[in-house]
Amino acid sequence: MPKLIDKAVRERWVGEAAWRVVVRDGITKLSVRNVAAEAGITAGSLRYLFPTQETLRAYVLDLVRQKVVDRIAATQPRQSIRLTVDSYFSQLLPLDAERRVEMEVFLSVGVLAFTDPVLRPAYERAHRDLQEGCRQILALLATDPRYAELDPEAETARTHAIIDGFALHLIRQHQDEDNDWAMKELARHLDSLATDIGV
Repeated sequence: MPKLIDKAVRERWVGEAAWRVVVRDGITKLSVRNVAAEAGITAGSLRYLFPTQETLRAYVLDLVRQKVVDRIAATQPRQSIRLTVDSYFSQLLPLDAERRVEMEVFLSVGVLAFTDPVLRPAYERAHRDLQEGCRQILALLATDPRYAELDPEAETARTHAIIDGFALHLIRQHQDEDNDWAMKELARHLDSLATDIGV
């Protein structure tokens, strides 16, 4: 990797190398030495970016959060509000290989946050961002006349929990299994929020 490359790019490079280590070898192998080898840099160079293993883990979680934010920001509006909402929500679910890796990493590293005070803030940021993302998407849905009675604030917690549950089920199932059920069930949930589905 070129030495003059931007620090943020180097951090992302190392973070993605850490993802590969976690997915391939498991969370117990997420060490400075293993990640440095995967990234093709020296352990000293890695420690310059992430002085401790805890700061590396925190960045790994933040990188998951940032990738989701970037992906949603890049999602183009569809032909209708409802189709746009479906598209936004689909970005929060592990429906393809890239998003599955993100979720596997988030779950593997995130579980450590319950006993790691350095990691906890990154985990909580990701949780808050997902909750706020659900609220904003529901607020967009509420601009559709069919959802005139939808209260985004009241429905955010339930929708957030549904997204989390679907994500866990999708990760549990084998990669070759059909995952169309998740968007169908999400559609059922969103349909239930409409004032008059038949309109």
